[in-house]
Amino acid sequence: MPISKLLLAVVPALALLPATVRTNRGPAPLRTATLETVVEPPEEPRNTYWCVRHGQSTANVENIISSNPAIGSTKHELTALGKEQAHVAGADLWANLSELEVPLEDVVVYSSNFTRARETAQIAAYEMQRRAQIAAGDWEAPPLLQIGLLSDLRERDFGSLDGLSAGNYDNVWPRDMASPFDGTDGVEPVADVCQRLSNMVDLLEKRHSGKQVILTAHADVIQIFQTWFAGCDVRAFSSYRFANGEVRRCDRAGECLPVP
Repeated sequence: MPISKLLLAVVPALALLPATVRTNRGPAPLRTATLETVVEPPEEPRNTYWCVRHGQSTANVENIISSNPAIGSTKHELTALGKEQAHVAGADLWANLSELEVPLEDVVVYSSNFTRARETAQIAAYEMQRRAQIAAGDWEAPPLLQIGLLSDLRERDFGSLDGLSAGNYDNVWPRDMASPFDGTDGVEPVADVCQRLSNMVDLLEKRHSGKQVILTAHADVIQIFQTWFAGCDVRAFSSYRFANGEVRRCDRAGECLPVP
């Protein structure tokens, strides 16, 4: 099946609606004006998607970029604060799912294989199960949440900037805003991240139906995911930041995007 394309917009910053006139339904998608194209998100997903950013890691404390899978999957684990943030993320997920009356049997958890994301997913899953046990008063046979590892959730590849100061993000994001195809310094272009996330969603949509799918990953990856999934201009992804351990539901209408 051919992959359809989504036109992107070139909209001056002044054209963005000010926060005072935004509704509580979130920012509107930016309008189209260029011929640049990025793979289109699914029109009617069968599942509900939640994104969780990993808790604080040792790489965050060291203020370095950690995007090499060979290193990130074995080092840069969560700090004590990061573990606490992962517990809070699990509690937040449980609160949201309980409000929607979703049983844990309808929840599936996936993670990047990087240590910081994997540990966050494990702790958050434990916290959800613990709270489900308390709510049910059943300590003998709790629902079991297993965690799948998806390579398409891995950290964005920052090329020659890997291992350097995280301050280099401030050089990358303006180039992303100019073009989703920019690959300066060997950095993985936004459009390429969208493509692998599209491949991931295609897989999950075939594998599951009617599930709450929790994706535990990295700031740029889930920020790109939420803007792409909402059909918004992916170049603006860095305007919708995730804090460490933050939980956010993603939707096709962009209603869950925060005001940038």
